[in-house]
Amino acid sequence: MSPGAGPCVIAVAARKGGVGKTTVACGLASVLAAAGRRVLVVDLDPQSNAAYVLGVDPTLAGTAAWLTGATPEFQVAADNLMVLAGGPELVDRTVQRLDPHDLHAVATETAADVIVCDCPPGDEHLERLAIRAAQVALIVTDAHPLAVKGAGRVIEDLEADRRKGHRTPARTALVLSKVDTRRSMDRGLDAHLQETWGTLPRLTVRQDVDVAQATAAGVPIMRSAPNSRGAQDLQAIVRWINGEA
Repeated sequence: MSPGAGPCVIAVAARKGGVGKTTVACGLASVLAAAGRRVLVVDLDPQSNAAYVLGVDPTLAGTAAWLTGATPEFQVAADNLMVLAGGPELVDRTVQRLDPHDLHAVATETAADVIVCDCPPGDEHLERLAIRAAQVALIVTDAHPLAVKGAGRVIEDLEADRRKGHRTPARTALVLSKVDTRRSMDRGLDAHLQETWGTLPRLTVRQDVDVAQATAAGVPIMRSAPNSRGAQDLQAIVRWINGEA
């Protein structure tokens, strides 16, 4: 992330729900904000899960208003951390008709150092808005076979966009979420992903009760459990994003 180059947009995506995508997105935002970055979380999920996780009002005008030129509510979740809530307006026809590059255009005018987009698992149009705007794409999966297949579809779509000359992220990585090496499927996940997508970086967030409790309580992880294993893993991902690892 280069100071003065406009916001760094990070798209966090998964095609299967329940893999920890929103937890990763909000955790990264909390780590970046605690490090002094001005962070905006753009909740692209009609269910507004990122707003719930970060403890702000999920019903206020947010991402849909921001994308369509209306007046959004930039809600404060913590020092340096703002949130645009998702909501059912994201499935309205006005949003669904947006050009895939429209989020990029709006993002360049935003006074933030980093924009973290939490993509919905079931809406490829909203996902594409974030991917086309992003410098960094993080594709989240756990060990469930359907989650791995979903991650593969995101990767295939990225590669297809790149072949067509569309704007794509400069850096992409897989994030292995909720990893517990006591489980046999989790122990084999990294090797399976290396065999399938060997050139793609793989980053890990371990299973951590502190992260789960912070998520359930709607408190940013760096406020509730900054020394937890999950926070350490998220900090390592930020170092990778910064080119330090």
